[in-house]
Amino acid sequence: MTEADVKGMVHCHTTYSDGIHTLEAMVRGAEEMGMKYITITDHSPTAVYAGGLNIDRLERQWEEIDEVQEKVSIKILRGTESDIVANGKLDYPDRVLEKFDVIVASIHARYKMNAEQMTQRITTAMQQPVFKIWGHGLGRLLQRRPPIECDVLRILDVIAESRAAIEINGDPYRLDLEPRWLREARKRKIKFVISTDAHSVKAMNNVKFGVAMARRGWVRRREVLNTLNTPAFMKAVRPL
Repeated sequence: MTEADVKGMVHCHTTYSDGIHTLEAMVRGAEEMGMKYITITDHSPTAVYAGGLNIDRLERQWEEIDEVQEKVSIKILRGTESDIVANGKLDYPDRVLEKFDVIVASIHARYKMNAEQMTQRITTAMQQPVFKIWGHGLGRLLQRRPPIECDVLRILDVIAESRAAIEINGDPYRLDLEPRWLREARKRKIKFVISTDAHSVKAMNNVKFGVAMARRGWVRRREVLNTLNTPAFMKAVRPL
């Protein structure tokens, strides 16, 4: 598994939520890196602190995606980083979720639930019928916040039987999931996505850290969805 194997830039934020560069700037940055596709995954409504998109703003973003798509050759995929709320639901209604090209499902609040509650929260989310990518799974921030408490092996067992993949997050403050859990996921034949969690054009270079984490977890190219070409990736991550 090498950086050259990665064909698409996954998990990118723009000024629509808490990114610092515009949608077009992020798209052009990924194109200049030689990527074939980029997923625009701004925050969802629950992430008020990060400017999460309500449905009206989401629709405006989709309009802009269509406008920018006419100017570039890279494929722009309509995505979201949808919050997993306390009961395990995703925070857009199903009628909206099914219109995305890709869904990253992440936890951004209520980190201190006990292990049983958190395990139930995550497994409920992973069992939602839409395909989703479990984003920065254990929510750690290196030297700032420890991983959430949960039964990771139980969650992996559920993911193995669900419509879900696991993000290998290349943000140098996250590097999540850690390699020991990636190896456990591999045993269960779970698929991965190497992401950047980029909030700027420069941060798309985080892909190198994601690749390094994947290698430490013994992850092979064939197990990583965004080593696929554009049509194959879109088919693999399509919510419905």
